[in-house]
Amino acid sequence: MSSATLSPAQQLYRRHRAMSTVAAFFAIMTSSVPVAMGFLVIPGAAHFGVSTGQFLIYFTLFLITAALMFSVTGRAINRFGVRAVLITSGLISCLAGVAMAFSPNIYVFYAFAFVMGIGAAGNNLLPAKSLIIGWHIHKRRGTVLGFVATGGAFGGMLIGFIFPSIMEAGGFVGGLLAIAGMAFICSVLSGIFLAKNPPRAGEENADDAHVETATKSDRKALIKGFGFIIVLLAVGSFLFSLEGAFGTVQAAVYSSLGFDLATAGLMISFYSLCGIVAKPLLGIMHDKLGMKPLFVALTALFVLGLPGVALSTQLGWDFTFLFLAIAAISLSIPGVIIPLVAVNAAGRERFPTIYGFMLTGSYIGTGIGVPVWGVIYDVTGSFTGAMYAGGIAGLIGLSLAYIGLRRGMRVRGANLEVSTTGIVLPEPDEELSPTI
Repeated sequence: MSSATLSPAQQLYRRHRAMSTVAAFFAIMTSSVPVAMGFLVIPGAAHFGVSTGQFLIYFTLFLITAALMFSVTGRAINRFGVRAVLITSGLISCLAGVAMAFSPNIYVFYAFAFVMGIGAAGNNLLPAKSLIIGWHIHKRRGTVLGFVATGGAFGGMLIGFIFPSIMEAGGFVGGLLAIAGMAFICSVLSGIFLAKNPPRAGEENADDAHVETATKSDRKALIKGFGFIIVLLAVGSFLFSLEGAFGTVQAAVYSSLGFDLATAGLMISFYSLCGIVAKPLLGIMHDKLGMKPLFVALTALFVLGLPGVALSTQLGWDFTFLFLAIAAISLSIPGVIIPLVAVNAAGRERFPTIYGFMLTGSYIGTGIGVPVWGVIYDVTGSFTGAMYAGGIAGLIGLSLAYIGLRRGMRVRGANLEVSTTGIVLPEPDEELSPTI
């Protein structure tokens, strides 16, 4: 349908959708903050006079707090709107980051890391992905999500270029202040571009697919049979986030191998650039081919990616950039695959609930994985063992996610057959795919 034939209401709807998409991009940029935190690992441990594993406890507190706050964030979004939550959360993250920079000891540092986690729950992934899933109900949803998800990789690339200079000029304190500023600026930009919350089911413009509104009793029927599926998806997210911890500690990985900050930043930028390319491709693959071919490809990439990077450390790094590119593609799962698995397994009506559980598993996995990587380094003097172990965990997690996806599609299909009860009907783009 051309813009000339659209009604004023339809044009306004599309304008709001476009602005919300831009807002989601900037919100997702804040998910690259952990990449910057990776630069703080070794100087931070030295700053407080503690081991690497002890220092990284702050990151566990940060992520697990964020994970536990997702349900609160969801309710806050429903009550106050996404814009208010984004800006408020950005302010909380900013002030907590400033306080962390000037903490007199590691314990005060831990306390403010907890506060920063509260802010992080409301200024990146959950509101951003809810915007995309809520506004884009057409068959190009995966493609749009893939492009928007590059916000995190784009932020990581910028961090790779500028953070070495920031760390050299300002050290540990300067790095934390930069992180605080980045969290706030991205949240404010998101709030500026966000003009309207996503429409609720049944409120979509005629330009898009309609979904019938379910009653309260119908929503209970919608959740029936999803308990075990939620466990599978959450545990799967937890396991491949153990491998995904590499994205946070990679600056420390490169430093431990003797690379200077500039070289480490270059490798992080390369890793992020690969993510920028990979995420739209994963979204397009989902829209064109379905989930099954996507999971087959990801399985192969998991086998070759991070274990290949670990192997390259023993072979002279001749193939490091190749394996790093493969790892970047496979570790794009949190940005693209997790929300697509959630909406394909459960449908748009259940998406916030299912995705919230998957995000909780993902954040806890990263929160535990990062200090475990630090402990392995303290014990062995190398991150190689962590990379091999992370690769195995990622493969198991990917398998559980696929099993949960298949079971979710079957349960969902059974529920949708009872259309006379008022249960939400499938959207045209959400018909059960024969490729699953």
